[in-house]
Amino acid sequence: MSEQEKLDLGKQQIDEMLRYIEDLMADEQYGKAQDVLNSAMRSDLFDIRIYQRYAFVLRMLELDQAAEVFENCVMNPGDPEAFYKAAHAMMGDQQFGPALNPLSRVIELVPMAANAIFELGYCLMKEFHLAEALEHFKHAHELAPSPNTAFYVGYISMMLGDVATTKSVVPFIEEEYQKAAQEPVTLNILKGMLERYEAFPPQENNVRDWHFVQYGTPLLRLSDEDLEKQSELNGRYVFINYGFLNVAIVLETFRRMVQEVPGFTKFDYIVPTSMTAAPIAFALSEMLGVQLANPQALETDAKGLVVASWTNEVDMISPRIAHNPNITLFSFAIGFTQQAGLCPEMIGYLDQAHRMPWEETVQVDENGERTLREAMTAPPEVIGHAILDRVQAVNQEELDRVIAYYQERAHLLKVGNNINQPRLGFQIESPVQSLRMFV
Repeated sequence: MSEQEKLDLGKQQIDEMLRYIEDLMADEQYGKAQDVLNSAMRSDLFDIRIYQRYAFVLRMLELDQAAEVFENCVMNPGDPEAFYKAAHAMMGDQQFGPALNPLSRVIELVPMAANAIFELGYCLMKEFHLAEALEHFKHAHELAPSPNTAFYVGYISMMLGDVATTKSVVPFIEEEYQKAAQEPVTLNILKGMLERYEAFPPQENNVRDWHFVQYGTPLLRLSDEDLEKQSELNGRYVFINYGFLNVAIVLETFRRMVQEVPGFTKFDYIVPTSMTAAPIAFALSEMLGVQLANPQALETDAKGLVVASWTNEVDMISPRIAHNPNITLFSFAIGFTQQAGLCPEMIGYLDQAHRMPWEETVQVDENGERTLREAMTAPPEVIGHAILDRVQAVNQEELDRVIAYYQERAHLLKVGNNINQPRLGFQIESPVQSLRMFV
């Protein structure tokens, strides 16, 4: 397909989306219209009608301050600052895809705008377009060299398998930090990744390998291990109703990990982040012989284990524990398409959304029939015992392979007294692609 054909197709798609958006607006389905507008904003084709519709929809949703940002774009279509503000508003809400269009418009108006070029690269990275992101990071670094742009050139190059380029930016970053007499935080992060990459080169599409390279922490379970075959999910789930056996497998892997892999500290207490996480915390308390405690224990110097069930709970607890190296954070699962304030030291699964076996959910049978499953009302300790009852059904030979994997890498694990300082956030970019639902 020629460039002109691609351009014509892109314009046709925008026209179709705009017609659909107008139908939704006519039916006063403004929330749905905003979702479709966000999809339209992922295009790099500039069409002022998108901004006009977006401003109107935001007014109808009574989001007046946000509407003013888009109205400013409509009134000043040649002003790069107006579109830069719109992009930042999107990025502030972690809407990296919709930020692509206003950033592309800024660069169209000011081709040498290094900051906008860098931020376009950043948004492309968050939308999983790594090769395109790298080109923008390189361009931004050529225009305005900095440790930050160099870090992302090195980081994405590594994820694309070009370690030579990663190594080439290290001297520049070292020199810049020395000049500024600053703690070389990003340099240390990049060097840690390089060390793990070279010690244990990741296999293509192996999410556990890449998780280890990026964070140096354990990923306890893959969807491939549940399904006993590889799939387009590449070790992750999109949406799943976990069963009690899933929970038992992860917790038994956790128990064996802290008891059989060098580097973990002995926990003095366990604190759940929510009632959803409470059954997990209770089961771990029984399995490890460690007492449950109330959140006040987090203010002490004792060695603690904080248990979350998913990304939202990780974000909730992050400000309270981020600077405490005595606390290990474990999340049963974490969303691989959502950034998190902290990357837990231990993660069970990567998924996009889920329900625990004790949460309300909708179950779909093989015929497509949907049935509401009510939430369990039993106390956390009763549900915890239901988890413990499944532990005897866990295939220990499967777990042996996971334990051996991390025993081999124990000297490089960022756990226990070797915890990441400062702690890393969980980033959504990964060279391992998989099926995703975009919302």
